[in-house]
Amino acid sequence: MAAYSEYSLNEKLKEFEKEHKDYLEGAIGLYNEFLKRYPFREHPEKIDELTPERIYNPGVQDYFIAWIEFKLKNLGRISVGSSLYAESARENSDKFKQLLKTAVDPALNIAEKINAPWESIRGFGGDKLVAKKIIFCYNPEKMLPVFKTDHLEHFANCLQADYAQGALNKYGKSYNTLSTGQKCELLNDVLFAAFQYQEAETSIYDTLLLTRFLYETYPPQRLPALTRRTKMEPLHSLGALFQPKCEQEVVYLFSVLHRDLGFPYVLKLQTAFPDCVVINKNREIKTIEFEVMASDFIHHGHPKDGCDFIVCWENDLDEPDEEMPEIISVKDYINQ
Repeated sequence: MAAYSEYSLNEKLKEFEKEHKDYLEGAIGLYNEFLKRYPFREHPEKIDELTPERIYNPGVQDYFIAWIEFKLKNLGRISVGSSLYAESARENSDKFKQLLKTAVDPALNIAEKINAPWESIRGFGGDKLVAKKIIFCYNPEKMLPVFKTDHLEHFANCLQADYAQGALNKYGKSYNTLSTGQKCELLNDVLFAAFQYQEAETSIYDTLLLTRFLYETYPPQRLPALTRRTKMEPLHSLGALFQPKCEQEVVYLFSVLHRDLGFPYVLKLQTAFPDCVVINKNREIKTIEFEVMASDFIHHGHPKDGCDFIVCWENDLDEPDEEMPEIISVKDYINQ
């Protein structure tokens, strides 16, 4: 997709702002209410006053994580699929509070804040979506509320921003070797630069406006589903007489069909999440979690950003969350 010139891009943004001003002001009003309850940037000492129940307490409506995940959806959605990460934050409240202090520390840059050991709390690892949302809430002039790395890359590509060269200029190494935090910091830099934004002049209104403009102008698309086999083999010809009833039987079918499913090489099978590491047809390393039914992924409380694919016997999700990994149903490759 061709990029706009700097002039036409900003003109289009101004037109977009006129149509969405009320929405933006409403989102900021709710954000200001959050800051009154949790003013940790101006008063980091108040972080020590957080009790485990104030971090996560599903019996009430005003706990910290309720604001981050639900009440501030208009500041950027995160979809984590279960409450396990919130329960883990409550159970590790001292560790969580130390990470909050990192998130509001003015001496640290965005990369350093994201690269802090959030993964030490279960559910906060992977692409660190929850951590990024928290960090954004206390640093809205320094980053956009775009929490998935592949979405930031998508927007940068649409604007023809050369972030590969930017990685060399900023960090002295190739983009693919950057940490999660460095990628986020760099991609935010190039997107702000595309709109000629200066940090000293940027506000939460600007970042929300720019983010909504990017999502509506260049909506990210999910990867197309894998093409079904032209010639489908009966289940018995694959050495199985019955449909899978447990995860190990799905693993067996995957081991027979992995090339047809688009993964010529299996690097690792393991008991830890995610179950499998593979190389796809584009020679990229990807991760897979095996399930009997696609919905089992949610029921088991796996983080949605924790793997690239769910390989299951049957996809029983009518409308999968767009934040879910891509689902591959082995049943679709079998002649029943």
